[in-house]
Amino acid sequence: MTDTVAVIICAHLEERFPNLLDAMRSVDRQTRRPDELVVVIDANASLARRIRPVANGACVVELAQPSGLAAARNAGVAACSSEIVLFLDDDAIAHPEWVERLTATFDDPRVLGASGHSAPIWGAERPAWLSDEFLWTLGCSYAGQPRQRVQVRNVYGGCCCLRRSLFTELGGYDVRLGRSHASHGGGEEAELCVRAQRRWPGSHFEYEPLAQIDHIVPVARLRLRYVLRRSYDEGKMKATVAWLHPGALSSEVSFARTLPRAFARCVGSVLAFERGGVARAGGMTAMALAVVAGLIVGRVGHLLAPYRRRVPA
Repeated sequence: MTDTVAVIICAHLEERFPNLLDAMRSVDRQTRRPDELVVVIDANASLARRIRPVANGACVVELAQPSGLAAARNAGVAACSSEIVLFLDDDAIAHPEWVERLTATFDDPRVLGASGHSAPIWGAERPAWLSDEFLWTLGCSYAGQPRQRVQVRNVYGGCCCLRRSLFTELGGYDVRLGRSHASHGGGEEAELCVRAQRRWPGSHFEYEPLAQIDHIVPVARLRLRYVLRRSYDEGKMKATVAWLHPGALSSEVSFARTLPRAFARCVGSVLAFERGGVARAGGMTAMALAVVAGLIVGRVGHLLAPYRRRVPA
């Protein structure tokens, strides 16, 4: 593969400064060194001042106003010139072959992008109520994902690569979606990938589990309140994606079909008096209901939006 490659890392929390440095160092250790490294700081002047002296040649982009992750990633692409762009979370460490494994997927000209496997680094003991099927609430790979390279509907934004044309010709991520100060939900990756496949029929995205990162899961995220909020916000975002692109939730329907089997395993562990069985069953039920609640609220909100606009101020 001869295309130029850039790695983009977005950050906004100063307390994650040591994690950001670790993420940048992991990029320096790649077997396929990227041509560019861009660090986007979303509305945190203090963090920007701290990172510039240790950027080691990386381009540091500072956004003056809080913009959210989707806009920050778009800004990172605008600041580089490479034909292939990779995104890495600021609290993640890329394995040495991460860039090489992901960019190898572009040997097939039909591939528009790819994402890899994200393994958790637990900041504390893993809660008994957290099942493998819901590790996505923490930004990690979850049970039910393929174990070999396959085609998928969309990439996972914290560990992925995309062709630059998705940004130059399609405008990149929809800034109305994605994580921000107001929402823990995602959706921007799915929306962009759906748009891209409609723009270029016959093209596709891939999942390459050999392209691995380790993702830090801090103590604050190992609380039921956090994952329920994350599940609810994700449901709302999925409703928005379905509203923008009808029929775009086929992957979620497929994933939902794995939940009854997972719940059956939890019930089996309860009946076998295995430790944590009741907690896992309860946690899975609560998180699934939170996703459904978000989908319903999001769907109703979009259905009522035209009527709200007609109401006089």
